[in-house]
Amino acid sequence: MFEFYSIVAAAMVFDVVVLAILVWAFASPRFAAQRISQAPTMKVSRSARLENIAVSSTLSLLTVVGGTYALFDVLFHQRETPLWLIALQGVGILVVYDFLYYFMHRGMHNKKVMRFVHGVHHRARNPSSLESFYLHPAELFAGLALLMLCTFIVGPVHIYSFGAAFFIYSPLNIVIHCGLRFKNPLLAPITFLTKKHHVHHMDDFGRNYASLTPLPDLVFRTYG
Repeated sequence: MFEFYSIVAAAMVFDVVVLAILVWAFASPRFAAQRISQAPTMKVSRSARLENIAVSSTLSLLTVVGGTYALFDVLFHQRETPLWLIALQGVGILVVYDFLYYFMHRGMHNKKVMRFVHGVHHRARNPSSLESFYLHPAELFAGLALLMLCTFIVGPVHIYSFGAAFFIYSPLNIVIHCGLRFKNPLLAPITFLTKKHHVHHMDDFGRNYASLTPLPDLVFRTYG
């Protein structure tokens, strides 16, 4: 179990580094021209915003650690496993998550329920990476519970499979909220996903529900 939580801890440290760099870049005049929009981030006081983010970050840590600890024997194993199968399991978790999250996210946009939960996140019309943690606690818990459900559907998986999936899932959720275009052509896929999600926040709540790839939106004709 020590090895598993070392991987999870490394992923979280990586998240903090990515978050710090992207928040600095979004606020820095040096990268102002690379912002997707110059509009205000959100009409919420700084103290209320930081309080929500602090609570969400703490709940995220507790949910990941507590959930995986309680379900460790159901979700994971450490048996000798071929590298190709480890990779396949990691990809499987992300693919299943992308499609199930699409439906969960789309359901959260029901007009009768949105203002109670997902509407909190959408107070950020021009989000930066910091707003990836600006969530209603119920939405945060639902997203992480969904990740564990997807691991259960694919699994039990090797701890390296979950580690690889978590290393992609968690920072990508931060990056797609960064509000920046990247000039480096190698980062073009990241810019594509960031602009796609920005459209969802700022222009059209009825499009771009998927978070990891455009595939679910293409399949169900909500890409735009």
